[in-house]
Amino acid sequence: MTDVLGEVATRQIQWHVSPLMVALLYASMSAALVVFAYGFWRRIRVWRLGRPEVAWDHPWARLRRTLIDAGAQASVLRDRLPGAMHALIYFGFLVLFAATVVVFIDFDLGIPIMRGAFYLYFQSLTVDLFGLLLLIGIAIAAYRRYVLRPSRLEHGNRADALMLGWLALILVTGFLLEGMRIQVRHDPWASWSPVGYATGLASHGVLGSNATLKDVYPWLWVFHVFLWHGLLATIPFTKLIHMVTSPLNVYFANPGPAHGVVAPTNFEDADVKLGIRTPFDMSWRQLLALDACTECGRCEAACPAFAAGKPLSPKRVILDLRDHVRGAFPQLREAGSALGAGDETRAQEILQGMPPLAGGVIKPDTLWSCTTCRACEETCPVRIEHVPLIIGLRQNLAMEQAAVPSGVAEAMANLEARQHPFRGANASRTDWLAGLEVDQVSSLEEVRAVELVYWVGCAAAFDERAQLVARALVTVLQHARVKFAVFSQESCNGDVARRTGNEFDYSMLARANVEALNGAGVERVVTHCPHCLQQLRHEYEQFGGRYTVVHHSELVSSLIEQGRIRLAPGARERVTYHDPCYLGRYNREFDAPRRILDALAVERVEMPRSRTESFCCGAGGGHAFFDDADGGEKINAIRAREAAATGATTVVTGCPFCLTMLASGARAALSEERPLQARDFVELVADALID
Repeated sequence: MTDVLGEVATRQIQWHVSPLMVALLYASMSAALVVFAYGFWRRIRVWRLGRPEVAWDHPWARLRRTLIDAGAQASVLRDRLPGAMHALIYFGFLVLFAATVVVFIDFDLGIPIMRGAFYLYFQSLTVDLFGLLLLIGIAIAAYRRYVLRPSRLEHGNRADALMLGWLALILVTGFLLEGMRIQVRHDPWASWSPVGYATGLASHGVLGSNATLKDVYPWLWVFHVFLWHGLLATIPFTKLIHMVTSPLNVYFANPGPAHGVVAPTNFEDADVKLGIRTPFDMSWRQLLALDACTECGRCEAACPAFAAGKPLSPKRVILDLRDHVRGAFPQLREAGSALGAGDETRAQEILQGMPPLAGGVIKPDTLWSCTTCRACEETCPVRIEHVPLIIGLRQNLAMEQAAVPSGVAEAMANLEARQHPFRGANASRTDWLAGLEVDQVSSLEEVRAVELVYWVGCAAAFDERAQLVARALVTVLQHARVKFAVFSQESCNGDVARRTGNEFDYSMLARANVEALNGAGVERVVTHCPHCLQQLRHEYEQFGGRYTVVHHSELVSSLIEQGRIRLAPGARERVTYHDPCYLGRYNREFDAPRRILDALAVERVEMPRSRTESFCCGAGGGHAFFDDADGGEKINAIRAREAAATGATTVVTGCPFCLTMLASGARAALSEERPLQARDFVELVADALID
């Protein structure tokens, strides 16, 4: 594009600065890049201390997710005000960086691209507006941090204020430089840079003349250059490192559907590690995640343990581990060098002199407060995986330090003696079948004669309330003429052992079950317990168990759609559905139970926290078998009040542990005037069957 005199739209780069100043530009840039590279290399050296982990598979799926979550800021924007604030800063910074690259291409590489329409539409108008948006984003960040002061943010860190002020000063000086140039040169394209043009008019009004503007310009230019290069150099040493580490962590995060799966322990290894004691026991990806944390506090706000006043903040777990690793870097580097030289003794001397991560850096009550619900992971904008890390720390407490809550020790003793974790249950696994005509299978020939195997689970085998669910499911399946049978060699799936860090007990149970299932040729399984579902569908794959496993909600919903289950229209009972963590967040099944409730023609109302944001019942992570840490209130009581607040008379769920917790929570939190019953949806189906 040209003006009336035929001049091509562009501007002079490095206007009115001396050769010495230009030399300072390149010298300071070189120094900043060296410091940046050194700082980032220090971080890489820390990550390399971790154990190996495969994270290069599924490259296109990983790249797509990174472009959506990190590139398009999709995960950040789920939280409106902080999401908008971060997006303004992120996209503003991105556009200004692109503008810097354009200058490099045009001036340093000699490729004339800052010309015509591109110069006007992008390098002038777009860059100007996005610079203003960036400044607005910084203002919102400052207002939110220092006026609104949400509790989930870290407060009292002067570096946060310094970073915001530093970024703002870079932008203000940049606009001042642009405005001075426009004003002094009478730029014919000034209207394409509205912010710079307005700044130039204001500068002229303050300083009084173009001559003064011209005198001030070169010194302000040098100051601006040093500001920007100084910021660049500090990035690896401040929280700004997340600009690099967060996209990396999003890329390397688990790409598959198997959420929350813990890496198996090889107990036959002579140098077996019993959980996470030192940073060397973490994977390189877990060490990277510590540096990826943005300190936004979303995980803390979503954590049911934190909401109940327990001594757990997922954010603080990550930050405390990060601060420990950074502070101990010299010792860790020395220990790593000793290991590299084959001096195991010296390395262990150094590591033994450091506090253990489990029980030292992170207190035991903090670790035992976790319900493994994955609410923290679901809301984390950079996909930090808190649960496998916490379970790894629990493993060290349980297997090396033998420091577990009393209920866990009792559950493990029951597992070892009776192959189930329930206290005082001496019945057999099949006593609940009394009066029901249900086959039991154990051989290849018997399994081939049925459509699918019903994996009952310990809860229905030994808990009287859960047995009602199992009997209701049997009734529904027989009504639909499904050929099924119970697996007579079933044992505890081991979930409670794995989630409480007792990996050795879990490994024995899992291997025995896989051997029995594979030996009988079992391929298709239905279970009403989401914890059994998680183990059979995902975690048994580590031991060679690969089965088609469905939750009973998926199966019953399908049978209704096929017309194999007919339901009588019932009263318009008002019900609310509670999403079990291990069915919803772990296995992404949200719709099948709701389809069943809709088929029952009940009045279904949703709680404010549902689906991916569902609030845990409090049973996960082994909490069904041991008490919460002292202090706070019961998680299940909080959830029961949420259910009652919808006006529902029944809270429906699809997990036997949720069923028990919600029922006890309702008794503890609600009065007789506000009764709330808890039922599994399959019980409602069994009640409504039409012959």
